[in-house]
Amino acid sequence: MPDNRKALLRYKLLDKCFSDKYHRYYIEDLLEMVNDALEDAGIKAISKRQLYADIDFMKSQNGWEAPIVSIQDGKRKFLKYSRDFSIMEVPVTEMEIEQLETLITSLSRLQGIPMYDWIDELLLNLRLRFGLKGSEANCIGFEQNRDMQGLRHLSTLIDCVIKRQPVIITYHPFGKDELQWTIHPYYLKQYNNRWFLLGFNSDYQNLSIVALDRIEHVTFADVPFKRNLDFDFEAYFRDIIGVSIEKDKEVAHIRLKFSPSRLPYVISKPIHHSQYVENEAEGIVTLDVIPNKELISELIWFGEDVEVLSPDSLREEIKEKIVKMYQKYFGVKNDCTTEP
Repeated sequence: MPDNRKALLRYKLLDKCFSDKYHRYYIEDLLEMVNDALEDAGIKAISKRQLYADIDFMKSQNGWEAPIVSIQDGKRKFLKYSRDFSIMEVPVTEMEIEQLETLITSLSRLQGIPMYDWIDELLLNLRLRFGLKGSEANCIGFEQNRDMQGLRHLSTLIDCVIKRQPVIITYHPFGKDELQWTIHPYYLKQYNNRWFLLGFNSDYQNLSIVALDRIEHVTFADVPFKRNLDFDFEAYFRDIIGVSIEKDKEVAHIRLKFSPSRLPYVISKPIHHSQYVENEAEGIVTLDVIPNKELISELIWFGEDVEVLSPDSLREEIKEKIVKMYQKYFGVKNDCTTEP
């Protein structure tokens, strides 16, 4: 359990004791009650020093400014609230109201997307509980596509990744017949407004990358789950752009030259976390990535604003793409565009 949730559990227990008008709770009693509850929850007991720190926080402005007082009782003191009070009933501040209104406006953008059905109920409860509507007009525009194919499978596959549930997927590649695979789902990745599932493919005995928008059906597979012992996905995606890795290719040091008009945008929005400005005056930027089709698409998207300086293999691949594009529009032969 995260530390903040453990602390909240302690605050709730103390709040209940301080609100009790029929019992007296001395510091030893409070410590015993809190630690008994923590033990039941499988959480390590706290010290008396931590208990005092919790009480001080509840009394502070950073906490709830709780009216906790010590009442002398012979040689000992017991603690209680000096008036009717509970940290669970503290009024919401104006700042919190503003933050909730912003939250409602932001969450409203997700309404209607299948995997976010729970948001409708959450927004209704927030609006009824606090009398809030949020902004009448949207002031935030997220990049999203509510009609994107494959979203209907996303929530199911998220559950399967979490619960380690193998699935049988009916997959329909572009221009080919349907395929049926047994996939052990490990990881979900979004790139360029598309979702991809990465998992062990029992048919190929290897990792497969499955585009959700090409999935026709998903059913549960009644087979033991093959645990992921081979792939570190943070490392997997660290050296690439997008989701695909070309076999037998390694990280390459790529040098690019951008036009003066494009360079500021590339600097403000790096192509990859490895991006380094080698020479700003000449517009030279470097990347250390594994070349793949997503990188090539990204570079072609820049058009005349970028030139691949090295490596030669990537430069030749880009040149071949440009030649084929040129032929489509001008119908010339390869040798017409060959460099002297």
